Amino acid sequence: MSAFTFDFDLEDDLDESFDIIPPQNPTAASTPEGLSEAELPAEEIPLSELLSALPEALSYSPLALPANGTTLVRRDLFDARFQLLAQGRDAQAALVDAPADLVPGVYEGGLKTWECALDLAAYLDRDALGAHAGLRVLELGCGTAAPTLLLLGRLFAFLASATAASDGERPETEIHLQDYNRAVLELVTLPNVLLAWYVSPLSAQYRASAPDADSDSDDGAASASARTRGHERRQGGLTVTPALLAAFTTSLDAHRVCLRFFSGGWTSLRAHWAARTGSPPPYDVVLASETIYRTEALRPFLGVLYFGVGGGVREFVRVVEDEGGSVHTVWEHREGVGRRIMRVEW
Repeated sequence: MSAFTFDFDLEDDLDESFDIIPPQNPTAASTPEGLSEAELPAEEIPLSELLSALPEALSYSPLALPANGTTLVRRDLFDARFQLLAQGRDAQAALVDAPADLVPGVYEGGLKTWECALDLAAYLDRDALGAHAGLRVLELGCGTAAPTLLLLGRLFAFLASATAASDGERPETEIHLQDYNRAVLELVTLPNVLLAWYVSPLSAQYRASAPDADSDSDDGAASASARTRGHERRQGGLTVTPALLAAFTTSLDAHRVCLRFFSGGWTSLRAHWAARTGSPPPYDVVLASETIYRTEALRPFLGVLYFGVGGGVREFVRVVEDEGGSVHTVWEHREGVGRRIMRVEW
């Protein structure tokens, strides 16, 4: 079985617990053939199933976006590994510690936070995207879902505002998250979404009634809003209780936020949607970062986009243009390892 490994040294000023991995040019001993045949079949995982898979507590840390100072909150990688070991899932736990960052067709690196995901989140932070309800957003290969967490933080703040309260009947907002591995959705994606809600103003009523839910909360005299501002700047632990999960789902329903989660490969994902709806659902925004490191994955990836290691930017642009699309670079980092954010349109 071939495995990709990314050779890198962490920057001296980066906390290793954040596990931020600078992108490199991946290599493999051999390239897997028949990607669509070998990939895991796509399936939708109900939110209720992911919530039931949560442990009794989550350990989290702040995650600062580059340059702009905005901070997200995400589950600690060691905490996810501990959950796997506690549940006897030793084979999956071994992937966390493996020297290879990716095992094609088995594990696609979703437990770790990749640098380009933070670049994309920082770019979105400079946009007004997410500051209103009614969007349909899909993140492909989401992993820890940093770009979506940025949008959710902005959306939750808007929904809790007086402006949102006076809007009357607001449109439904749909956030769809896809990762190759179901375990990634269970261990980091959904926990991070829950944490994004917990540190937002939408959870203020719950936190006011259950201030001890956070093991690192401020003293009881602090207001719920003050605690919200502090959570995203420090490490902490969140106790996962039935009351917390009920408050989370009730809040989503009340504010018409629909979360859907999909696992499996991109080739079968499009077929999965088409079999159930007749045509894939249209999205206002499709997000993806660190997803085109294999040539074999480009056309399946493009196949998902086009409903409304050997790969790279140039090959991706060529494939898009072959299909009648256009690609525009909207942000680029030229120092060291080059990175860029591209807008794809038809």
